[in-house]
Amino acid sequence: MNALYHLRIYRREHLALPAGLWALFVLMVAFMRGDAQRTFDMADAFLGFVLPLMAGILAASAIVDDTALELQLAAPRAPWRILVERLALLVAIIALAAFAYQLYLAVVGVDLSALGNLAARQLTWLLPSLALMGLSSLAALAFVQGTGGALLVGLIWLLQLLLRGWFVASPWARYLFLFMRARYTTNPALTANELCLAGLAVALVAAAGWLLRQEERYL
Repeated sequence: MNALYHLRIYRREHLALPAGLWALFVLMVAFMRGDAQRTFDMADAFLGFVLPLMAGILAASAIVDDTALELQLAAPRAPWRILVERLALLVAIIALAAFAYQLYLAVVGVDLSALGNLAARQLTWLLPSLALMGLSSLAALAFVQGTGGALLVGLIWLLQLLLRGWFVASPWARYLFLFMRARYTTNPALTANELCLAGLAVALVAAAGWLLRQEERYL
């Protein structure tokens, strides 16, 4: 029942967005069949760039857009559990899109081995998704509105995309770069980068959970 309730928080148009983009990238790969590099680039773009952005945008409305949040906070359980449950559901939705897309790519013969083995390539979408979800949740709770969280995620995503050369070359910013596996799988900083993103995601979600404890802000 909790999962069904949490799912209702994401309005139909929110869930239609990742579904629509999934279908779009399926069609783009279908149209480009025969050009191995272009089909790989499309697959890489969906997994490494589009899915994390969608996860961050959806996470912005996970808590603050709940019209029954006051009742949820009045329940005899820790407020952080509400946040974790809703983010876990969102991860499941994004994972379903990622796995379905990879299955489609396997059927049509697109080679994703450049992203690592089957387990490693899941980090292409999972780690940046978790980091952006944590950032989005924290910003939405800080601003007490989902729009602020979504806009901040979109800005960070765009800046990292435009300044990717600087991020990769920087002695410290490389560890905060969201798209390292999607674009630079041979970079020697890849492992440290992924560990940093995982730690950052945990820290951001923990900070968002702490903010949610200030229940009077959201009533």
